[in-house]
Amino acid sequence: MSQLDDLLRDLVVANRILSREDVVDAYGHISVRHPDNPKHFFMSRSRAPELVERHDLIEFDQEGEPISTNVSPISSASFTRRYSRHGPT
Repeated sequence: MSQLDDLLRDLVVANRILSREDVVDAYGHISVRHPDNPKHFFMSRSRAPELVERHDLIEFDQEGEPISTNVSPISSASFTRRYSRHGPT
């Protein structure tokens, strides 16, 4: 398994743990920077953290645009909060 695969697996697990521990609610989110490209990050599509699976994760560029054109919608409020805190590096 690659470093990226490990990171994405950990992101799925982190969503579930933080939800179970009531750190995030159904509208919360968790994101991670890409290990090989710090200008990209991963975050799940608009989905309750306890339900996030690997295929729910979306890669974004530093402008907050999805890298793939085949992505499910995300919550604009959640994304705006995340991006305003972590923004481009």
